Amino acid sequence: MLFAALVSGSAMAQNQYDAANFSSSDLNGTARFVGMGGALDALGGEISTMSTNPAGIGLFRHPEVALTFSGLFTDEKGQLGHESSRASWDQAGVVFTMDYENQGRKGLQYVNFGFNYLKRRNHFGNANLAIQNLANTFSQTNQIADLATDAFFEDDWGYLADMAAPIYDEKTGDLIQDGLIAEHYEKDPKTGTTYFNYVGFPAQEANYRRHTYGSTSQADFNVSFNVSDQYFFGLTIGSYDMNSKRESYYYEKGIDKYYDITNWYETKGNGFNIKLGTIIRPIQESPFRIGLSIHTPTWYNLEDVNGASLYLNDNFLASASTDPFRYHFRTPWKFGVSMGHTVGKSFAIGASYELEDFSTAHYSSRDWVNDAYFMSVNENIKQDLKTQHTIRIGAEFKPVDEFAIRLGYNHVTSPYKDNAYKQIAYNSPFTETDYTNWKDIDRFTLGVGYRFKGGYVDMAYQLQSQKGDFYAFDDVDLKPTEIKNNRSQIMATLGLRF
Repeated sequence: MLFAALVSGSAMAQNQYDAANFSSSDLNGTARFVGMGGALDALGGEISTMSTNPAGIGLFRHPEVALTFSGLFTDEKGQLGHESSRASWDQAGVVFTMDYENQGRKGLQYVNFGFNYLKRRNHFGNANLAIQNLANTFSQTNQIADLATDAFFEDDWGYLADMAAPIYDEKTGDLIQDGLIAEHYEKDPKTGTTYFNYVGFPAQEANYRRHTYGSTSQADFNVSFNVSDQYFFGLTIGSYDMNSKRESYYYEKGIDKYYDITNWYETKGNGFNIKLGTIIRPIQESPFRIGLSIHTPTWYNLEDVNGASLYLNDNFLASASTDPFRYHFRTPWKFGVSMGHTVGKSFAIGASYELEDFSTAHYSSRDWVNDAYFMSVNENIKQDLKTQHTIRIGAEFKPVDEFAIRLGYNHVTSPYKDNAYKQIAYNSPFTETDYTNWKDIDRFTLGVGYRFKGGYVDMAYQLQSQKGDFYAFDDVDLKPTEIKNNRSQIMATLGLRF
C-alpha cells in the first residue's frame, strides 16, 4: 500500500453509469419547441428541429433569429454550498432562406441555412437522503475492506482502499495511523493456518448528499431543401462541448465510530456528430406530414479528473486526487419517426418516437495502452444498459392569429436493466461507491405565445418527474433507497422575423 495521507495518479474511472449520463439529453430549445413537448419533427418550421429532424428547417420561408433563457429549479434544496436553482442560456439560433421563386411549380423552391446553439443537457441536480435498510448490518466499509484485501495480496492499491487502510511504519511495523477499516487475522484450528483480511463495521445510520452541475452544449450547422413544397431534406453537423461536474458527501455512523467521505468528479471534452432528416407530405394537397431522422453517434474526446477526502471521527485520514486521464467515448445511434398535422392556421398537432440503444455506447483508449480495461467497461455497458424509447406529443391552438396556447408530454424509458450495478476494482482511482438505477422520465409542458409584426415572444413551463433506486454501496443483499430527480423549468424566447 501507499504509506501516505495524500495520493495522486492517473484516473481510469469510466463506467456504464457515466456512459448513460453522457448519452442522455434534455428536452430543451425554444419556448415554443418545449411548450409543444418537442413534438415538431414532422411539423417543422422551428429552429430547434435543427437538432432533432434537420429537414424541419426546410419549411422556413423567411429569415429568423431566436434567443432563449430559462430558470431551472430542483425539488431538493441546494446541497454542499450550492443553490437549488440556476439561470441558463439555453438557445440562440438563426435561419437564412434562399428563395428560388419557383412556387406553384415542381422542383427546388428553397435552400435554407441555419445555425443554432443549444444546451443539450443541464447537469443540474441535488440529492439529500437518509440511506434505508442498513439493519445494523450493511456498511460501505465492508465493500472497502474487500477492495483493500484484494489490493493487499496483489500489491496494487486503488485510491479508496489505500485511503481507508491503517498505516504502519515500513521498518518497525508499528501502527502510525488507524484506518477506517481494520486488519483481521483468523487461525484455522484444524490446519493451524492463519488467514488475513480487512474488515469493516456495521452501520447504524448513513446520509448521502450530492450536487451536480455543468452542461453539455451543442452548436448545429444546418442546410435544408424544399422540393416542390412536398419533400423536405436536411443535414445538420453538430459540434459538442461537455463540462460535467459532481460533488458528493457520504456520512456513516457505527456503534463506536463514524466517518465521512467527500468526493468530486469532473469530465470535460468535445465531440461531433451528423444528423440527417426528411419530411414528406404524402398527399400534396394535405397538410399531413411524416418525418424520419437518423443521428450518427457523437464521437467525444474526453478528460476526467477526480478526488476525495476521508475523515474518521472528525479527524483527517487521507485525501486523493488524479491526474487528467484522456479517452474516447462514442454514444449510440439514434433513429426517429414522426407525424404532424395542421388545421388551417389555428391548430397543429405532432408526435414523434425515438429509439436509442444505450448498450452500444463505447469507450476506447487514446493511446492503446488501456484497451483491456476498456474492453471490461464496454462489457458492463452491454450487460447493464438497454434500448431507450422516447415518445413526444404536443399540440398548439390559436384562438386568434396573434395568440397561441401549447401543451406537450414526453415519456422516456429507463436505459438501465433491472439488475444493473456498479463494480469498483481494487486498484481503481474511483472513490464513489454509489450508483442509481434511474427509472422512466415523464415530462409535462405548457406554453403560450404572442406574435407581433416582425417577431414573437414565447414562454413555456416544463415539469420533469423521475424516480430511481439508489445504492450507497455494492452489496447484493442491500435493498435500495428511493431517490427522486424532479425539476422544473421556466423559459422565454424572443424571436425576430425578416
